[in-house]
Amino acid sequence: MNTAAYNHNKDENNQTAIKGIELYLDYTNKRLKILNYQGITDNIIIDIINLAKNKGLGKIISNCRSAYLQPLISNGFIIEGIINGFFQGEDAFCISYFIDPFRQAALKKEAGDSILYQCKSGTKRYLPQEKQQYIIRQTDTGDIPEMIRLFSTVFESYPSPVFSAEYLEKVMNKQLLFKVAEEDGKILSMASADMDKYNLNAEITDCVTYPEYRGKNILQNIIYSLEADLKEKGFLTAYSLARSINPGINKALSRMKYQYGGRLLKNCHICGGFEDMNIWVKSLGNKNFVELNMVNI
Repeated sequence: MNTAAYNHNKDENNQTAIKGIELYLDYTNKRLKILNYQGITDNIIIDIINLAKNKGLGKIISNCRSAYLQPLISNGFIIEGIINGFFQGEDAFCISYFIDPFRQAALKKEAGDSILYQCKSGTKRYLPQEKQQYIIRQTDTGDIPEMIRLFSTVFESYPSPVFSAEYLEKVMNKQLLFKVAEEDGKILSMASADMDKYNLNAEITDCVTYPEYRGKNILQNIIYSLEADLKEKGFLTAYSLARSINPGINKALSRMKYQYGGRLLKNCHICGGFEDMNIWVKSLGNKNFVELNMVNI
């Protein structure tokens, strides 16, 4: 059991800026994230690329509005996917610049493509279960030790510091809305909604179930409960990033009417290595999304 988050760099994740462009240095996942674009120029983009190289990071990522795409594309960024409705209903383009060629090579592409085909061709749909032996509830700080135990049992490494009690206490029910399925006082499964209250989107994340309780739609019922809360709070969009080679979570999201939005190559460090992540998107408001059909994403 590994309860230490992956980190090959002694530096800690932190935020910085270049000429007003805010950046997040994510050493855990060896990547840099561009957080805003107003005033971005070719020279600033080059400075950002050089910063990432100097810090030993392998990839630059961002969720970008269409209005700011052109200078980034001109400087070597590529579009890996789309999150429909990310910016208060406006689409976000998931753009990446690869510094390390290893990060641009897909992981087990044939297996990932096969799982995605099964998701798209499947006709089974999720139906909410009214009667369950377990209860679904929001977490409180008293759940933290058992939450860490569940994360540590399933994940060898994880993109965010979910093995840290301090981190969970800081984000719980503020930035992250956690819900668990509990039976006889034991947490069986868990998921959270990472809420972007300004842009009215939420990432469904931290999806984890003890192996012996999988295949019972428990996680889907938790996600359904999270969606209900998000709708009540006025959020427009839910999305999730799922490991491309994990059939369970991809099929679960597909059956819940999430639409495929592309694949982010070796995007984060999870389960002991860098993995490709499939984008799944669902409208919580009135906007109807058309499933993305793009070549090679």
